[in-house]
Amino acid sequence: MPESLDPGESCEEIRRDFGREFEEEVKLFLEEKFRFEAVKKNIHIAPEGKSNEVDVCGRRGDILFVFQCRAAGRRSNPNLIEKIMATRERAKIVLENYKNVPEYSSCKFVVFVFITKKIDLPDAQKRLLEEGSPKIWYANESVLEYYSDLYDKIGDFAVYNFLADFGIRPDKSEQMYVTALRSKLGNYNVYSFYVRPKQLLKFSYVARRRSSKEDFYQRMLEKSRIKKIQNYLDSGGIFPTNLIISLKSGEQEFRKINCPELPRHVDIGILTIKNSYNACWIIDGQHRLYSFAKSRSRAMVPCIAFNNLSIEDEKSFFVSINKKQKPIQPDLLWDLAGKMNPSNNEEQIEWIISNIVRKLYFREPFKEKIYIPVYGSKSGKSINMAAFCNGILNSRISLEITPNCVGNLNPLFANIPEATVNRVSSALEKYFNGLNSFLGEQYKNFIFGNAGIPIMLYLLEPIIARIGKIPKIEDLNKYIFVIKKFFEETYSLPEQIDSLGNETTSEGSRKNMAKQIGDYIKRELNDKDFWPKMEESDFVNDIISMERRLGKLISNKLSSLTTSWETQRISEAIYKNARKKSEVDGTDLDENFDLGEELDIIKQSNNWEDIFKKIFICERGFKSKEELDIAFQYLRRIRNPKLHGKSFVPNKEDFDQCKIYMQKFEKIIPPIISE
Repeated sequence: MPESLDPGESCEEIRRDFGREFEEEVKLFLEEKFRFEAVKKNIHIAPEGKSNEVDVCGRRGDILFVFQCRAAGRRSNPNLIEKIMATRERAKIVLENYKNVPEYSSCKFVVFVFITKKIDLPDAQKRLLEEGSPKIWYANESVLEYYSDLYDKIGDFAVYNFLADFGIRPDKSEQMYVTALRSKLGNYNVYSFYVRPKQLLKFSYVARRRSSKEDFYQRMLEKSRIKKIQNYLDSGGIFPTNLIISLKSGEQEFRKINCPELPRHVDIGILTIKNSYNACWIIDGQHRLYSFAKSRSRAMVPCIAFNNLSIEDEKSFFVSINKKQKPIQPDLLWDLAGKMNPSNNEEQIEWIISNIVRKLYFREPFKEKIYIPVYGSKSGKSINMAAFCNGILNSRISLEITPNCVGNLNPLFANIPEATVNRVSSALEKYFNGLNSFLGEQYKNFIFGNAGIPIMLYLLEPIIARIGKIPKIEDLNKYIFVIKKFFEETYSLPEQIDSLGNETTSEGSRKNMAKQIGDYIKRELNDKDFWPKMEESDFVNDIISMERRLGKLISNKLSSLTTSWETQRISEAIYKNARKKSEVDGTDLDENFDLGEELDIIKQSNNWEDIFKKIFICERGFKSKEELDIAFQYLRRIRNPKLHGKSFVPNKEDFDQCKIYMQKFEKIIPPIISE
C-alpha cells in the first residue's frame, strides 16, 4: 500500500494521498499510452484466503508488469530499505501465485517495478532492489514523463523502447530480414541495406539524453519536425541519405550468399535482426526514421549499420556527423526554390519570392548586386538572396491578403504566380529606385544592405495597402520623401549613421525601426489611417505570447501532478479540440489551447484548489477569481475581436485596461514557462 512520505508537508498536503494519486497515474499510463490489458489497482495476488496487495499491474501480451508505487508531496529522500525488503517478499508471492488470476494465467514472464515520485532513492537502495532475487527494476516519475512524451510523438512504436528498458525481448518469431552487403569501413564491419521503416522501428532504439540516462548522447525528438517530415513523406517525398545504425552484438546474424562477381572485400547475404527491441541503435537520422511511425508512406530507407560499436564510438560518430556536417546555405535553398515545381502552398509562396529576387538581379538599383548562387561568385555582391527573400516573406507583400489591406485584396497579387512575380518585382523596382534617387549617399550602404532592405519591405506593405492599387512612381514618391526626411532628422551625424547596422541586427529590431518610420509618416502626412494594424498587431502579438505562456504554465503544473493530465485534468472537449489541432502541425498540446480553454482549465475546481489559486490570487496578481475572469475577457476580446460571431472594435480604454491586466500576468507567470 503506497503512502505519502514527506514529514514537512502542510496540513492541506497531508490530506492528499499522494501514493493513491500516483497509483492512478501509473494505471492510466499503462491503459492510455501503451494499451496494457487487464490493468488493475490494489489487487491481491496470493494463495486463496491470504493477502498480498500489489499497487498496479497489467498485461502486455504474455508479460505481466507489477508496479509498487511510492510518492511524496515534496522532493524527499526517505530511507525505504524496509519497504524494499517488503516489496521483494511481495514479489516472491506474486511469482508463485499470479497464474491463479484468470486474466494473467497465460503470462510467461513477470516484470517487477518499484517506482517512485518526488523521492530521491540512494544508489545503495537501488542496488538492493536490482541485485536480489527476483530482480526488481527501479524507475521514477521521469520514466512516465519521458514515455508519455515519446508516445505523443511517435505513437505505438514507443512501447518497444519501453519494453527494451525493462529487459523484455521479442518472441523468437519476431525477426527482421533484409538483403545486405557486408564490407569494411576502416576497422569496422558494416552492412548496407534497404528496409521498410515500420519493420526497423520495432527493433530501433535511440540513446537520448535524459536524467536516468546521462551517458547517452542523442537530442530529444521534436514533434513539429517529425510532423513536417511526415507531411513531406505523405506527399510522396523520399530521403536518399542513409540512416546510421549501431547493431548490438549477438542480436543479428548474417548468412552469406555465394556471388563470385562481387569484389573480395564485399559479401552479399541475408541479415537477420532478432532477440532485442533495441538491437538497432540510431546514431543519425532519428527524426527521419520516426517520421514514418504515423506516415502513410511505403518508401524504403537506406541504412549503413556498424557492427558492435561501443557507446563511446557511437558518441564519437554522432559528434563528428553533427559537428563536421556543413549546413546548407540559405541563399542556395532560396535559389533552388525558384526552380522547383511547387507541390503545396508553402512551396508556391517560396517559388514566387525566389523569382521576384531573380528578376531584380537584372534591374536597377540591384543589377548584379544580389548574391544568387546560380549566377556565380559572391565577390562584389553586397546583398544576400536569403536576406532579400526573407524580407519579402516576413513583410507578406506577395500574399493575396496582407496585414494592412483591410477589406481588400493585395493589388500586387494575381491568381497566376508568374503575374504576381511581375507585379511585385515591378513595384519593388520603382520603390527602391525612388529611395536610391532621393536618399543621400551616406544612407545607401545601410538601406541597400541585408538589414535595410527588410526594413524598407516592412514599410512598403502598409504603403501599398494605403495606395490601394498597383502603385505609380508618383504614388510611392509621396512616402519616399518622408522616409528621406526621417533619416535626415534622426540620423544626421556620422556616428548615428554608423550605428544603424548595430541597431538592426535582429528581425525584431528591424521591425521596430520600420514602425518608427511608420509613426513618422503618420505624423508628417497627418494620416491617422496609415498602417492601421501597427499598434493593434503589436499588442495582439503580446497577448498571443501570453496565451502560449499560459498554456506552458498549465502543462508544466498539471504534469507535475500526473503524466496523464491531458485526460485527468482537462475536459474531454478541450482535449479533443487541442489534440486535433496538434496533429495538423505537430505542435505540443499546450500550444493549441485558446484563452477561453485556458481559463476553463485553470478554474476547474480540482485544478484551481490544487495549483492555480495560489498562483493567480496573490499580492502581485489578482484580488479574486472574478477579477481573473474579467482579465481574460479583455484579453480574449482584443485577441479575437470577432469572438462568437460578434464584432468588437477595441478603443483606447480597452487597450489601457488590457495593458494593466497584461502587467499582472507578466509578474506572476515566469518567462521560463514559455521557453
